Amino acid sequence: MITPINKFAKRCAGLGLGGTAALSLCGALPAYAQSDADLAGRDVITVTAEFRERSLQETPLAITAISAMELEKRSFEELSDISGNIPNTWLTESRGQQGGGMVAYMRGIGQYNLSPAYEPGVGVYIDDVYMATLQGALFNLIDLDRVEALRGPQGTLAGKNSIGGAIKLFSKKPQGDNSGYAQVTYGSFDRIQGRAAADFAISETLFARVNVAGRNEDGYVDIVDYGCEHPTSGLPIRGNPQRDCVVGTAENKSYVGGRFALRWMPSDRLEVNVTGDVTNDSSGPGADQLTGIPGPALVPASTLNGVGILDENFVTNGTYKTYGDWCNHELDYCNPFRGETDTWGFSGTIDWQFSDSISLKSITAYRAFESDITTDNDGTPITIGNHQIGMHGNQFSQEIRINANISDTLNLTVGGFYIDSDVDSDQRIDIQYLAFLGLVFFNDDKTPSKSTAGYAQLVWDPLDRLHLTGGLRYTSEKKDYTFFRTFADTLMPNPALYDLSAHYEGDRWDYRINASYDVTDDFMIYGQYATGFKGGGSNAQPFTPDQAGITFGAEKIGTWEAGFKYSGWDNRATFNIAAFYSNYTDIQLQALSCPPPAVVTFPCAAFLNVGSAHVKGAEAEVYLEPVDGFRVNAALSYLDFDYYESFTNVTLDMVPPYSAQWQWSLGAEYEMVLGNGMGTLTPRVDANYRSSIYISPVNGPNNLLPSRTLVNARIGWVSEDQDWEATLEITNLADKFFYNHWIDNSAFTGMTFGTPAEPRRWAFSVKRNF
Repeated sequence: MITPINKFAKRCAGLGLGGTAALSLCGALPAYAQSDADLAGRDVITVTAEFRERSLQETPLAITAISAMELEKRSFEELSDISGNIPNTWLTESRGQQGGGMVAYMRGIGQYNLSPAYEPGVGVYIDDVYMATLQGALFNLIDLDRVEALRGPQGTLAGKNSIGGAIKLFSKKPQGDNSGYAQVTYGSFDRIQGRAAADFAISETLFARVNVAGRNEDGYVDIVDYGCEHPTSGLPIRGNPQRDCVVGTAENKSYVGGRFALRWMPSDRLEVNVTGDVTNDSSGPGADQLTGIPGPALVPASTLNGVGILDENFVTNGTYKTYGDWCNHELDYCNPFRGETDTWGFSGTIDWQFSDSISLKSITAYRAFESDITTDNDGTPITIGNHQIGMHGNQFSQEIRINANISDTLNLTVGGFYIDSDVDSDQRIDIQYLAFLGLVFFNDDKTPSKSTAGYAQLVWDPLDRLHLTGGLRYTSEKKDYTFFRTFADTLMPNPALYDLSAHYEGDRWDYRINASYDVTDDFMIYGQYATGFKGGGSNAQPFTPDQAGITFGAEKIGTWEAGFKYSGWDNRATFNIAAFYSNYTDIQLQALSCPPPAVVTFPCAAFLNVGSAHVKGAEAEVYLEPVDGFRVNAALSYLDFDYYESFTNVTLDMVPPYSAQWQWSLGAEYEMVLGNGMGTLTPRVDANYRSSIYISPVNGPNNLLPSRTLVNARIGWVSEDQDWEATLEITNLADKFFYNHWIDNSAFTGMTFGTPAEPRRWAFSVKRNF
């Protein structure tokens, strides 16, 4: 049988090309995380960030690549877990007012509002398929080959909305080698988890890989019945005092999913990959707490059964409990305690080698999601912000790339991209506290969008050690947002916000110029200028009908970047340094005061182009293996965000949300050979630090999250034949209490809310490889 690896080796060797030309041509083929058996140090990771295969150390970009083995060694379960180990990057799960999803920021640029009306600032890709929305996208890291994190604008390489950077997940491809594994885990909060994969050959040219995974874990935040704990409050009693009035838990984890992959290689010049996946995540709602009452409310405090809305007794800051009850006692109904998201999709990739110098890659994909989540955003037993968040959406995308080796020193890639996306809302919004503004309603809003793009990249090697790259991309896009609001009490349409549409349409040219020089075989320097953009739109969250007419334009960026990459000492040491300077204009952020045509200027939640800024910073990543088995990895980043132009209530001395000035991470492990056929034992410790961040565009003491340091530990055993593995891991080793997510509503309700991060947890896993 000819295995896939042998086929690729034969194909590239048979080209008769050397150096960059051979590498460029093979770049049209699928990528692998490869290990060089001759190297005593770190495994060589091959990435495809520039549309062709190159090793991580040869790629002239600020890019972090994490292999499957490193993901496992660092106990990374979800995409948000890698955040602390990538310079100038913040990824966190959010289950707030817009339902479940991921907040992503890189170099101070991203998006924290998960409404489909607003574009993400960090592009996320799965097997080169762009995710149009981060709604419902929690991304469990299951059966991956690697994760690539590209920092800085990727307007040419990745396209629209990768203005802060791009994160790319690559799944393992079938090898047809009859390999696989099965793993079971038990841990804190009755965590029960399993995952398994099998890789096999159907014929000499057709290979398959199947994996399944599931997890069930109780939440770490107790839902406490306030009426039971305070029986004289006048609120209904639902809990049992003998059970500490606990009626449930929040921040549970419960999901099951599977993926299949088929790989057909009928000849040395043609490869077809077809994949499908499905996931059901029924983890439930998030745990929103009332963390403080720092300011006056928008309207005078009313009372409910003798309990004041701004009652300090509702505050649970610094604890793992919430008084949220998902009920509206004034209207005598309760939302179901529910949080479920289903995602599924298919993709087909064709790699066709027309000739020794021309190849084609086609990526066709369809993805869909459906979510049904209830929230009690205020974490109190009264109705300030209770919502039922239902959304369903789908997307179809098609990309075609043609790669041509024009000569031994000249490589050209041209391509086209199309995506058609639709997201529908099916929600009940219940802000009873602002009922006088009509904010108790149903909506069935619709958000269709389309985007087309064409791009080209030319790589020229005028000298053996000098590499010049130029890229150009044109994007045209349009999006509509149509309101369908219905009054909750009468079920009649709101005439001012029913079948009312807002339209956005725009186009953009982006480009990239890059030069790199191999000073030695181990040391490369590079410099580049790159641009990017994030599409505009309209206000999807008006408090009053006149605010629905507010629109905003695209935000744009141009970034200078320079750096070097060193890999030496038999690959036992790598040093990667990058520095950047950006001109970031027409920044989109949420305002507290609405401009015309709005008549009601406050309260306001509209996105506006609030200003422009200069952003500069530096990033460093280090890997060392000073002696066999002892490995150290470290990263450090600095970010300086400086507004030079601002509008509304964002002033020049402020910074955007989720933008830490300093971040660092440090990990160390020592692999010990036990002898006597006992295998190896590897203890590992990881720590990461993030300086304080603001979570609101309008900075203030009520939305400042303090700095935090997180430490994880792990010890793993592998049998001598590598058939068996056992692992004990502890996350948040110091049991530090901190918040991952925060909402500052002090200007509206006088309150702030937060979601606590996970406390210390342990887990024990056993894995069988075959």
